[in-house]
Amino acid sequence: MTFSPTVPPAPRRRFPRWLIAVLALGSLVTLAFCAIVVIGVLTLLGSKAPPTTSIARGGAAQMIYDPRANPNAAIAQALKQAKADHKRVLLDFGADWCPDCQVLAQRFDDPKVKPFLDAHYHVVRIDVGRWDNNLDVANRYGNPIEKGIPAVVILDADANTITSTAGGELANARTATANDILTFIQQWAGSK
Repeated sequence: MTFSPTVPPAPRRRFPRWLIAVLALGSLVTLAFCAIVVIGVLTLLGSKAPPTTSIARGGAAQMIYDPRANPNAAIAQALKQAKADHKRVLLDFGADWCPDCQVLAQRFDDPKVKPFLDAHYHVVRIDVGRWDNNLDVANRYGNPIEKGIPAVVILDADANTITSTAGGELANARTATANDILTFIQQWAGSK
């Protein structure tokens, strides 16, 4: 009887634990990076999320710019009232996601500004979304949102444009004080 020599099995090689830990960490980092890229792409594409609300006035959640509102009807109503009470109409173009728009809304409600604003203007807030809502209204008044929001157009009672911030003057409203906003609206209030 002949015995054939058998080859002993090769010892199993094990990966060092440090290598497994490095590969696992690398996989997690790659997964996190992919998630960030996907979120960025979805943000750039402007997902149609439900309207956001802003925290203002005593901490209550409140919508400033209603994307479902009919700005044409609101402007027509404001112009009708302006003819009767000889006020001006202030069109406030913005969006709830915009921090500068939220700041401007707070400045309009400031105790130094609000009494004058209410006495001399009918304010119509117009939601522009992410530059995809009510653009026809913005274009009718010279596209004041082209250089940023918030943007303001002031009309007389006959719907003539008195002034506009089409140059982006309010696009950095967070730097404006209540006195700055008051000075701006006083300048264009006209006589009642």
